[in-house]
Amino acid sequence: MLSSHAAALSDYLAGCRSLVREEIERLVPRRGKHRLLYELMLEYPLREAKGMRPALCIAVCRGLGGRLHDVIPTAAVLELYHNAFLVHDDVEDGSRLRRGKPTLHQVQGIPVAINVGDGMLALALQPLLDNTERIGLGRALHALEIVARMCRESVEGQAVELEWIRSGEWALSDRDYLGMVLKKTGWYTFIAPVLLGAAVAGARSRSVTMLRRFATLLGVAFQIQDDLLNLEVTGAAYGKEIAGDLEEGKRTLIVLHLLRTLGRDEAARARAALALPREQKHPEELRWIAQRIREVGSDRYARAMADRYAGKARAALERVRDDLPPSPHREFIEALVEFTVRRAS
Repeated sequence: MLSSHAAALSDYLAGCRSLVREEIERLVPRRGKHRLLYELMLEYPLREAKGMRPALCIAVCRGLGGRLHDVIPTAAVLELYHNAFLVHDDVEDGSRLRRGKPTLHQVQGIPVAINVGDGMLALALQPLLDNTERIGLGRALHALEIVARMCRESVEGQAVELEWIRSGEWALSDRDYLGMVLKKTGWYTFIAPVLLGAAVAGARSRSVTMLRRFATLLGVAFQIQDDLLNLEVTGAAYGKEIAGDLEEGKRTLIVLHLLRTLGRDEAARARAALALPREQKHPEELRWIAQRIREVGSDRYARAMADRYAGKARAALERVRDDLPPSPHREFIEALVEFTVRRAS
């Protein structure tokens, strides 16, 4: 049984997901000679998912007094960007599963998948331009500026991670990891949705500053929990390969702690196993690494840090209580903090 708090969060997500899906289906052309292209653009958005990013955008806007019909198109833009990034990430990472089904490039081929992702990014521009009539030129330009920053930060974060893997860099600190996470995940998962919701609502600068801090802290907690889930849960629950981060040789907080904690010979063994190309990695070596993670407490270290950042996020949210009064929207945002570090998928 879900707790009342968890049930409220689930209901809020479901309601926002329905509204955003309708908006995306309205935005994507369904007729004409390019029909297959546009049908494939709906493949990832229509798969079962939480829709957390657009829901957070909607909740912040509504919680600050903004109107639902003003924010829905911008929330749909976030979901289009998210799914376009997923299509491209799946190609870059060689992922085989997404939301419990084969990835788009596995079914349609890499060239088609890349083009579909590009197409979603192109479609996302029009609603942002249409915002000039919906919410006024000033707010519309501010929203466009936020999206531009989000795209740049996300691409830079991905570039940092890919360069670490390409160059075989392992001498990384927790600060290096957190800086990468802030760019790659934090901006488009939490910071941009919060800032966009506030921009559409026309929020005061003091509230925006503290909400941005809240989003930054929660983004870190979210990614650490995602890294933990990659090691812990079953495929049916998670919807993508288990220990895929180990297969891809990603520099997660967990792995960095492990390498610092192991003795010299074991650390060298782990680095050698992780450095192999994905298709050459030995399953028994990955199992050994996963076992050592549990034995030395690298997973517990990461979980404690996720909890710490979530606690800081709660404190930041509390400081905007006057501008974000009690409502279902605030209740959802508060529940999202607990969900971020306790979720199972």
